[in-house]
Amino acid sequence: MTEMRRRPHVWGRVPPRNKDFTGREGLLEQLRRGGGGVTAVLPTALHGLGGVGKTQIAAEYAHRYKADYDVVWWVPSDQPMLIASSIARLAPYLNLPKANEIGVADAAEAVIEALRKGEPYEQWLLIFDNAHAPESIMEFVPDGPGGVLITSRNFAWNGVVETLTVDVFSRAESRQFLDRRVPGIGGSEADALAEALGDLPLALDQAGALQSETGMPVTEYLTLLRNQTGKLLAEGRPMEYDVPLTATWALSVATLREEQPDAVELLHLLAFFGADPIPRDVLSTSRGTVEPPLADILDDPLRFSRAVGALGRYALVQIDRERQTLVVHRLVQALLREDVSDSDRDRFRHNVRRLLAEAVPSEPDDTATWPAFAKLMPHLGPAEIAQSADPAVRPLLHDVVRYLYQSGNAPAALALARECVQVWEADPAPNPRDLCTMKRHLSISLRFVGRFQEAYEVGSQALAEAERDLGADDEETLRLTNNHCTDLRAMGLFADSFALSSVAVERHRAAFGETDERTLRMRTSLALDLTLTSRYEEAERLLKHVYSALRDLYGTPNHPTAQIVMNNLVRVIRLRGDYAEARELGEDVYAVGVATLGADHPTTLRAAGDLAIAMRKAEGGSAEAVAYVEDLVQRYRRLMGDQHPDKLAAEMALINAYREARRVEAAVPVAELVALAYARINGSDHPYTHGCRGNLALLMRLLGEHEKARELHGFAAMRLTDLLGAGHHYTLTAKLGLIADLSALGRWDEAVSAGEETLQHLRHLLGPDHPMVLGCMANLSLDLTRLGKDEAALQLRDKALARLRRRLGAGHPSVTAITDGERLDFDFDPPPI
Repeated sequence: MTEMRRRPHVWGRVPPRNKDFTGREGLLEQLRRGGGGVTAVLPTALHGLGGVGKTQIAAEYAHRYKADYDVVWWVPSDQPMLIASSIARLAPYLNLPKANEIGVADAAEAVIEALRKGEPYEQWLLIFDNAHAPESIMEFVPDGPGGVLITSRNFAWNGVVETLTVDVFSRAESRQFLDRRVPGIGGSEADALAEALGDLPLALDQAGALQSETGMPVTEYLTLLRNQTGKLLAEGRPMEYDVPLTATWALSVATLREEQPDAVELLHLLAFFGADPIPRDVLSTSRGTVEPPLADILDDPLRFSRAVGALGRYALVQIDRERQTLVVHRLVQALLREDVSDSDRDRFRHNVRRLLAEAVPSEPDDTATWPAFAKLMPHLGPAEIAQSADPAVRPLLHDVVRYLYQSGNAPAALALARECVQVWEADPAPNPRDLCTMKRHLSISLRFVGRFQEAYEVGSQALAEAERDLGADDEETLRLTNNHCTDLRAMGLFADSFALSSVAVERHRAAFGETDERTLRMRTSLALDLTLTSRYEEAERLLKHVYSALRDLYGTPNHPTAQIVMNNLVRVIRLRGDYAEARELGEDVYAVGVATLGADHPTTLRAAGDLAIAMRKAEGGSAEAVAYVEDLVQRYRRLMGDQHPDKLAAEMALINAYREARRVEAAVPVAELVALAYARINGSDHPYTHGCRGNLALLMRLLGEHEKARELHGFAAMRLTDLLGAGHHYTLTAKLGLIADLSALGRWDEAVSAGEETLQHLRHLLGPDHPMVLGCMANLSLDLTRLGKDEAALQLRDKALARLRRRLGAGHPSVTAITDGERLDFDFDPPPI
């Protein structure tokens, strides 16, 4: 008891103030603003590992604001039968007869009545610590002018009184706590320790005590925590708590086992999920999904709800009724996993896998299913689901891997697919269909991260195995054939891919029908091959047909597969020279992508890339076009890193935009790095690598390094001729660059001869009115003038200029450049494969 002037303060068993909890100013302020009345302080994530959080908040509040009260009295409430005697001991401080004079019951009743009337003090605070059910203490709660603070782990207080929840530490609070508790601990070590312990104050206190006392390194502690959780957490004791963490947990589980054994069985099942929120509907399964005794609990909604309620009352599970999720703290999970036999551990893990398999959506390409997938992802690793040989579980892994790379998380898809292939290949009797399908997903995942050679090798092996084990016309074999076409394109073997896809389309049509999704995907692949072999009009017709069929099939034009087709269509329209149309359509396609997939989805980003190129082709290197592609490069860098092929393609678009904006010096260093990156990822003799070298050569010429530019363009044109043929678009682009270099060097005879030959190839490939054809004509007129052939040059120039005005408009930068007697440059933009 402490006496002060006019306002005597009375204290009963108030725990000493713990200065390590000063970071919870918000909670303390909430309590203070709440004023009088009854408030219950509940844990949200302490989950049966001790009430240090809620108890210390109450103690901190009482100490900090004691001057606001005449009387503060602490009532231990974990044993309801002793509450009356605790309250009765307050009697003499209120000038009431003591319990030994009138009896405990009468003394307690007199105290409650005096507090209710506010006599002799109106400002009082009762703290009922570690109360259980509301009915155990509500008869002792005075209805008067003072305040009542209740600490409890029982969420039954929600709806009975005002409640305030105490969560685990924030990460900043954990760092601050450990910095004071463990001198010399580094920031990264504190983060790792806080992450492993789930920011639980009691666990951090105990871990800090052990490390301070023994000098155990954080890395050693974390290893022990992973491998011997129970033993480690039984060591040491928090500074101001009576027992180690494991004893607190064990007492809660033992008591619960006596009262509600179903709850303990359910709790052990939840321990084999991840530490993230577990959707409650995952546990609501069809009959036969899990085995008894779990089946008896999960199949009976009332029995299941009783078990969940019991876990909530003991704060072993955090229940979020709004989101319909359950959370078990990671330390509770670790202790529970150690608490069962090997056979029970296998049983619980098997049942978790079955539940997840039942819950995984079956349409990973449908964006509407992605939120459901996202909720399940954190639980797959802890369930060791890739290790399962259960035929009811393995199909979900195919959907999960596809969801991961379709939704933009290719690294996670790659890791999971690789793990599955390794485990399944080690199976004494592997399922060939499962294995071939997962190898297809592995190949796709490798491509998504730019590892084309590995993707080609995995995909080729899987196709050979499928043809051998499943047959040439099996569905999986045909899917792998489509996948192999993509791998061939990625390797730069465009003609080989076109030859294979042409045959594969007919095989798909025969196997599945004309309008089946699998056939339409194969025809999309064929359209890509048509594009990469410079057959733009055929590609456009095919893509429009496929898009129309997909729209009818899905009932919407906005399905992700349809958006991929539209991206390809924008690219083809631009390549055949209709830049304004490509820009207009590209803006629509990009807007749909942002609305349905999100701005950072790979398909949306590719739409942004094609739109950026169309903008530049339609208006030149405007400030808008440059800013747009600069932003795109930064988004790719943030999402996919510096070496992803799509990011490199965006950088090449930026290089070309810089050149057209006459920012050549800014473009050169980037172009050098991108050319090297393409050589490293695709190979030094890949068509894309040579196309990038051509862009670098173009910049060299603009900087006056004419001979160096000629050498680069000459080598690129030679290799592209060998790889793709003399009449391919990429080859002709490189030749136009080489012609410009010859002209800059004063070798006009060679420039004219090569220009006339190239013009014939371009007309044959693109038609008479393509901007590239007309630009070649205008450039040729400049070289003819150098040779003194003014009349022929003027006729050629006027014809090109008139046609280009009709095609692009009088204000287009190319029209202006020709009018001003300037040479047009032609560049390469690497498309997706």
